[in-house]
Amino acid sequence: MNKKSAAPIAAVIEIGSNNVKLRVSQLSKGKIQTLDRLEYPIGLGHDVFENGSVSFDSLRELSAALSKFSAALLSYNIEKPRVVSCSALREAKNRALVIDQLKVRNGLDVEVLDDSQEKAYIYGEIMERLEREQAVKGGASLIAYVGAGSIGIAVFDGQQAVYSQNIPIGPLKLHDALSKMRKGAQDFHCIVDEYMDLLLSRVDISAFRVQNLIVTGSQMGRVARLSGARQEGEMVRLDVKKLISLYDELRSMTAESIGLRYGMTEDKAAVLYTALFVYRGLLRFCPGAKEVVSPIADISQGVMRYMLSPRADAQWAAYLRKNALACAEATARSFGCDLEHSQRIGEFCCKIFDKLKKVHGLDPSRRLILELAATLHSCGSFVCVRQHSRCTFDMIKGMDIFGLSEAQVLQIALVAGSVNPSTEEDPELLLLSDKERLEAMKLEAMFRMANALDKSHREKLRDLKISTDGDRVLFRAKARENTLLERWAFEEASQFFQNVFGLLPELAVKFEAL
Repeated sequence: MNKKSAAPIAAVIEIGSNNVKLRVSQLSKGKIQTLDRLEYPIGLGHDVFENGSVSFDSLRELSAALSKFSAALLSYNIEKPRVVSCSALREAKNRALVIDQLKVRNGLDVEVLDDSQEKAYIYGEIMERLEREQAVKGGASLIAYVGAGSIGIAVFDGQQAVYSQNIPIGPLKLHDALSKMRKGAQDFHCIVDEYMDLLLSRVDISAFRVQNLIVTGSQMGRVARLSGARQEGEMVRLDVKKLISLYDELRSMTAESIGLRYGMTEDKAAVLYTALFVYRGLLRFCPGAKEVVSPIADISQGVMRYMLSPRADAQWAAYLRKNALACAEATARSFGCDLEHSQRIGEFCCKIFDKLKKVHGLDPSRRLILELAATLHSCGSFVCVRQHSRCTFDMIKGMDIFGLSEAQVLQIALVAGSVNPSTEEDPELLLLSDKERLEAMKLEAMFRMANALDKSHREKLRDLKISTDGDRVLFRAKARENTLLERWAFEEASQFFQNVFGLLPELAVKFEAL
């Protein structure tokens, strides 16, 4: 390990499915430079994907590795690295026990990232590299991050992500899920092909006209070497014909024969085998591609960027908002939602949130929940007009929303569907803490008021001004036509707002001559 530097430094430990990694980086002259990397192989993924839990043997091995990492970090005067984990612990039934034991044994706080949060960090690194190196031609790009236990797919239009979806399968999980079948199947490769085709056929990105294919993940380096890829800076470029040729060559081979041919263990060969089926399947989304671009990036780099940046919180919030709203708008558009109405509701929501910040006391980051709820609140009408609110709730709670946790997505569903979490019996609400339920109620009260102000979808109210006066909240606006529908909706929403905040909303409309 190098000696400590006077420049700002930080450390990230990633507990992965196949190994645990340490990255130490510093911020020097505005750029993040890696000082050291350590890696220790631990097969947590096999434990979780086969048995559902991390074994105590693996837990002891993980704890020992983390102790060595902590000792190494003392030379940098780093006592508290940021420790993150993704699918390895995310899917473990005994996740809470593992996190507790690592806290007790190693004094480390482990942060388990939800699927969309994990992918947001990765996509941020990839998009930054694509822009900096101008690595792709014009047009939309499909970004696929193939982790050991999941596949993240996003469409990047050159400015932002406009589509995001997560598939709960990866090369390691695919290998473990189908391993029993492989022993008795003569044409095992046909089974894997059909299974991948089934999974990927559920992803519809035909509306985006993808021109470039960007793929990265744990097995991409090995595939790149075997297919004779070339490296240009921080980008590896794979010829599609060579990738297909490697796939054709290995698809009917056994893991044992692959391992003997390329000098690797049978376990590594087995995961390489299933990874090739995933990469080959991704070509369906960009049939005209002549090459696959693979940025050299991992989750620790993405996390590190927002640890060392001087304006990390603001930058992360801006990045998350930009991409989450773009993806939500694309989703709403696919359901035929009135986006102009949604935008007005979003503007009203933000104005209410900002003007009443001393009343609601919510963290500024909760503002995004309101904006996303406004964007998606009409989705349920696509399924059933009669029960559109409940349908909206059910649809949103099952969505992957760029960079947001399951709890945050559930809050959006509650707000957009106007479902009161204090009375609803849905078992999924157990995901929310009492604090998060209260946040959702406050946000819903504000959303209902905003939605009422454009009930007709005709933008009747303009120049909205909001102020407080004792126990009243005054909404003042201008209009040039009849606002009876808005007034009725406002009165309907007022009672819930008053129950939550103890303040009486009042609407005053000044009519202007045409």
